[in-house]
Amino acid sequence: LYIHTTSLSLILEYLMEAGRKLDHEIGYDFTKFPPSQWGDHFLTVTITDSDLNDLAKEIEVLKPKVRGMLLILYSQDDDEATKRKILLIHFLVTLGLSYYFENEIEEILKLAFEKIEDLIKDENDLYTISIMFRVFRTYGHNMSSDVFKRFKEDDKKFKGYLTEDVKGMLSFYEALHFRTTTDYILDEALSFTLSHLEPIATGLLQSPPHLSTLIQKALHIPQHRNNEALVAREYISFYEKEENHDDTLLKLAKLNFKLLQLHYNQELKTITMWWRGLDHTSKLPPNFRERTIEVWFAALLMYFEPQFSLGRIMSAKLYLSITFLDDACDTYGSIDEVKNLVDCLERWDPDYTENLQGHMKTAFKFVMHIYKEYEEVLRSQGRLFVLEEMIEEFKILARFNLELVKWARGGHVPSFDQYIEAGGAEIGTYVTIACSLMGLGETGRKEDFDWLRSRPKLVQVLARKTRLMDDMTDFEEDMSKGYTANALNYYMTQHGVTQDEANKAFDKMIGDINKIVNEERLKATHISRRVLAEFINYDRSLDLLYTSDDVYNHREGMLKEYLTTLLVDPIHL
Repeated sequence: LYIHTTSLSLILEYLMEAGRKLDHEIGYDFTKFPPSQWGDHFLTVTITDSDLNDLAKEIEVLKPKVRGMLLILYSQDDDEATKRKILLIHFLVTLGLSYYFENEIEEILKLAFEKIEDLIKDENDLYTISIMFRVFRTYGHNMSSDVFKRFKEDDKKFKGYLTEDVKGMLSFYEALHFRTTTDYILDEALSFTLSHLEPIATGLLQSPPHLSTLIQKALHIPQHRNNEALVAREYISFYEKEENHDDTLLKLAKLNFKLLQLHYNQELKTITMWWRGLDHTSKLPPNFRERTIEVWFAALLMYFEPQFSLGRIMSAKLYLSITFLDDACDTYGSIDEVKNLVDCLERWDPDYTENLQGHMKTAFKFVMHIYKEYEEVLRSQGRLFVLEEMIEEFKILARFNLELVKWARGGHVPSFDQYIEAGGAEIGTYVTIACSLMGLGETGRKEDFDWLRSRPKLVQVLARKTRLMDDMTDFEEDMSKGYTANALNYYMTQHGVTQDEANKAFDKMIGDINKIVNEERLKATHISRRVLAEFINYDRSLDLLYTSDDVYNHREGMLKEYLTTLLVDPIHL
């Protein structure tokens, strides 16, 4: 923590120098667009290294105390003590603290899972069983969903008394989002839990207000599908109102989140200053908005921990370049202009801009500049092999971008499956995950990039889900501007169905993909848990970005609520 907090000023200095270099490389005379009001807010924030270090020191005082709580329970070998350990681990996960104690947690759960049958043999509490199921599956242990059969009557219906245990029902609902393609009992549990939780969420049934709020949040996006920082902030508010909460655990959670808030505000100030310091931002098309806030939020969804500040900034820059490329190709470029841009990207020579004009030349030079920054960082880390991976993934993105532009403008109508395969690559799934692995530093190994490049089933279904969710969200806008390359459009054409019928089919596909992701997560034992988390966090990001509204494109919707929760709402220590 101490090393990291003092590095932020160096990162800012480096980014501003990079911006001054780009001033001389890019420039076309277009109307200036309005800056983000959020960006204006973060430019006024003042955070010093001393602020960060003071919080870090307080955290260091409390960490041994919480670790001691784990170790005291660890020394007790009876089943009840083991269950209490698992419950404590659940609190550490939901309060956003587990990354401090990963080694201890993994060892405890490894030993506990070896005696899972003894642990669950006489346990008939729904809350306890659900918590155990969630924790074990979170850490890659495939606890059988058959454990929930004990909560059924002889007629195969769930026992009526379960509905009296509201916390148990909520935890059961959270647990069923870990289901795979063969967890049939959890499929059945969905309607059972919803039928009893929804009346509480809507106020038809009374429940303590803090519990009702937690239920509302879960029904919107379950914790398993949500961002860890957002979950932590929500759960801190809930846990504080629980009568039996642990004061030490709560204080550590608050200090940790306050530290996160300071880091996040500093990062947003850094990237906003970098962006506005670039000469080309005043010379972009009028409707190319400042997206520094949106791209930072998307980067946060890949990793929330403070040690990944540089990774978030690097990812945010990639998302800016993808957005720039996407707008240039979809909105401004003819087929020939996009082809010329892709040809230049294939050569990957910053000085080769033959046949590029206007937005296309600007987009190309912007990508080259950002990758030059990546090269400098990776060279200093002795990890230049990552640059080669990042370049190849961006070329793949560009190739499929051209393919979709040809389909949209050239009148070719691909099959739905053909489009989904190409569209999954074009939307940036592969390069986004690669960039997040780059941001992990030494943890992201050559073998991890090789696995990503092999396009395992996990990666394939994530790309498919991205395309489905994005095209459902953008359908009306795409059709209004005559851009026909849209999954919903092709599905409706191929199957002769209405938009409503196609949406229902897509919802079913996305639900099936969620099960496959859970399944593949349990199978991926050959890569580290930290690396696997990037694939899972990418999946979570889709639910955050596309549930309720298009978060990336609608600043006044859920994005505003998320940013307020993460950055503005105070934590009272």
